[in-house]
Amino acid sequence: MRATIGFLTVCMVLTAIPTAITAAPDDVAQRRNRVLKAVSRGASSVPLLSRALEDDSPLVRRAAVRGLAAIGAPAREALDGALDNNDVIVRRAALLALAGDATPEAMPYVLRAMESEDEYVREIAVRILLAMEPSTPEIIRLLEVAEKDPSPRVHRPAVLRLLALDPEATPFEVTPPERVPLRERPDMADRLDRIEVALQMPLPRDGWRFQTDTRLRGHRDGWFMPQFDDSGWRDIEIEIAWEAGYNGVAWYRRQINLPPKHEHVAAELAFEGVDEDCWVWINGTYVGGQSIGPSGWNKPFRVDVTDAIRWGEPNQITVRVYNSAAAGGIWRPVRLEALTVR
Repeated sequence: MRATIGFLTVCMVLTAIPTAITAAPDDVAQRRNRVLKAVSRGASSVPLLSRALEDDSPLVRRAAVRGLAAIGAPAREALDGALDNNDVIVRRAALLALAGDATPEAMPYVLRAMESEDEYVREIAVRILLAMEPSTPEIIRLLEVAEKDPSPRVHRPAVLRLLALDPEATPFEVTPPERVPLRERPDMADRLDRIEVALQMPLPRDGWRFQTDTRLRGHRDGWFMPQFDDSGWRDIEIEIAWEAGYNGVAWYRRQINLPPKHEHVAAELAFEGVDEDCWVWINGTYVGGQSIGPSGWNKPFRVDVTDAIRWGEPNQITVRVYNSAAAGGIWRPVRLEALTVR
């Protein structure tokens, strides 16, 4: 018996939970009982069960599809039709009955399921792909389609498998910068009240480029480098969360023109709020960030950019953000400050 059976049995249990309904209880009970009794007659009951798939009651429809699944091969044509049933539970049960064994013959049903409007049907399709062995080029192609799915239920398992299959996968790592923000330096502990902002420049709200990084390739593909081509990325504004429903890693990029150099001892980027972890590059140099988990979603922080920025020239700013729940992103203002000590 294939190792996939345990998972698929769980799926069947989860998807077979009926929703609350209001119907004439006697009529529904009688029709459902007829369906249950018909199943014992085997293949000869397929026409009756097929008609029951269109019953007004979900209790009857779902009993019918379970009966067809129990009959097996003689009911495949009826189950095939059930993939387009108006009842999402019927569709899910039909998909499991037709493709749950995760054999190559299941692929046509998986392809249909991946186009379903129901995210749970698409999730089952991806789980079936994960159970297929070996991972053929066609399976990898379909997983790459699934990784772009808007539902985390669909794209997360696909991303994890693609990462596991990627021979070039490397962990995300950065070298901590040597410089720290002026107010955090030990030698400034008794002079904090003497630090003044000599120049304050808010970063533009619009004009940013944005790209999700579901497969965690950005650090490998140099998304932080000034010469990286982000023309294929979409436009986004900061000071507002990115689209609802996406949890994971995404990148922001923007070029900022700076005025001539001002008299100062340090320059810092001040972030008023990033949800939730954040890593920052200036002109391809990592300058710091914040990585304290979900509690960091509304905490301001600073990074020292004294040695990384170029006054009087265009500067490339790149921000990598990770969010684990709800909306994420650079949702509060960012500003560049030149600091002096009086």
